[in-house]
Amino acid sequence: MAKRDETVHSESIVGKRLSKVQRQGGMFIVFQGMSIPITSRISIGRGSDNTIDLQDVMASRHHAVLQKVKDDFFIEDLHSTNGTLVNGRLVPPGKYLRLSHADIILIGRTQLSLSQFGM
Repeated sequence: MAKRDETVHSESIVGKRLSKVQRQGGMFIVFQGMSIPITSRISIGRGSDNTIDLQDVMASRHHAVLQKVKDDFFIEDLHSTNGTLVNGRLVPPGKYLRLSHADIILIGRTQLSLSQFGM
């Protein structure tokens, strides 16, 4: 079981499986020295039930969702208190924004970036 002070619950069954995914052309999210493959849906926020559990008081409990749809990647702000920024642009709450390689996401004070496998 992961400790509450960890950012990502990498010791969970899903976390262990995700860490082994290495497909060419896939996308992963990078933050605080860690990278997580985006294989379907990733929830982000302060709540411990998120895929990525941020220890950031500026993040909402259920802040945003990253979603893979076919070969495209999207982010949705879940009506968070402080908003979600992609490359300095506010993501409209409840709307999906298409992401691309090297986008920078800001949730609270936490910066996350996108990168492709093999790059």
